[in-house]
Amino acid sequence: MTTPADRSRLRALAAEYAEIVNSAEMDARRERWRRTNRLLERTIPFHIEDNGSFFADLTPQPQCEGALERGCEAHFLRCLTNYRLIPDDRVFPRSYWVHWHIGRTSVCPELQYHRVPDSTGRELGYETNTPLADLASGLAKLRPTESSIDRAGTERVAEQASVLFGDLVPVEIVGHGALAVGTGLAGQAVHLMGMDRFYINMLDQPENVHRFFTFLVEDAERHADWLEAEGLITLNGRELDCGSGSCVYSDELPRREIGPGDNVLLADIWGFIEAQEAVGLSPGMYAEFICPYQRRIGDRFGLINYGCCEPTHHFWPSLREFPNLRKLTVSPWCDVPSISASVGREVVLSRKPHPLELCGPHFDPAAFATKLRETLSITRDNFVELIFRDTVPLNGAMQPRLVEACNIVRRLIG
Repeated sequence: MTTPADRSRLRALAAEYAEIVNSAEMDARRERWRRTNRLLERTIPFHIEDNGSFFADLTPQPQCEGALERGCEAHFLRCLTNYRLIPDDRVFPRSYWVHWHIGRTSVCPELQYHRVPDSTGRELGYETNTPLADLASGLAKLRPTESSIDRAGTERVAEQASVLFGDLVPVEIVGHGALAVGTGLAGQAVHLMGMDRFYINMLDQPENVHRFFTFLVEDAERHADWLEAEGLITLNGRELDCGSGSCVYSDELPRREIGPGDNVLLADIWGFIEAQEAVGLSPGMYAEFICPYQRRIGDRFGLINYGCCEPTHHFWPSLREFPNLRKLTVSPWCDVPSISASVGREVVLSRKPHPLELCGPHFDPAAFATKLRETLSITRDNFVELIFRDTVPLNGAMQPRLVEACNIVRRLIG
């Protein structure tokens, strides 16, 4: 039973949230993303991500007593704090999203993670027990995953939230799990084998590496088929983080009429694909061992956002063959002139400046502007978005520099 205090608290936050998400300013932000994502205009939208302690330092402490109520409160507080303190182009949905409660078993029950907290208590680092370090014998440890859905539990949460504040902020059940159904293939290889063994296995036993990835991608395909058949996919060209910090707000998908009884398919939505752990591979090794398996899932999406930390210019000969590629990460380790010249105006470059430019021990506004001006000059003929992420040292004391950084970006992009 929700207490009167919890109800009053949530309704006050929901009312403030509703005012923001339905404002003319938020519509202008959405339009900036839409026009870039549709390849209509070089609006250069940008995000500043918190990968560290920033919001933990600055978000007001929760006051609600109930567990569900605290979850709703945390969502509203996070969005409101972001809006108040970071004047970037982040957009927030007009509704409160309740995600389908979907379960999926492990592809390898023996896989274990060991995490260690850092000096602030955050468990960012980890190691695994690499159960497939001996790949030839380890392949037998793989198991097809099993998927499950708790419809009643999901609908119960949505109903409770709707009763609390649905007249202020509509409550919507969404299924965005299909977004990344095909990503992380290289990551799973590293978790299960270890980085060194993964790389060595591609040379010593390539046939077993192909067997490994065939198993993973077939399992991913089965899960995608299940999501489609169960009607658990929601159109996602909305205020959604489509992996690696990028927003995919757009009106391009779906490309077909979807009737009341039709299920949404992967072809109707954005997908996210990446292979950070392929950073040390040659273009030929990537083309042989990684890309074909990414394509089996990736080609099913309507549009895809590709990449995270890997130097994507290195793999462009393969990436250009993705028929639905719309966004491409340009990480700090990318050759910007090379990828800029390669993609032209067919792809949005999701430029991720070096995080320490923003969250290092000292912030140099002049140096920050110089680096940004250089990027904008090189990519002057491309569609570009700016995503400041991997800002793990970012903390609350740096809040003034975030405002200054956003002002510099606004000034330079006009």
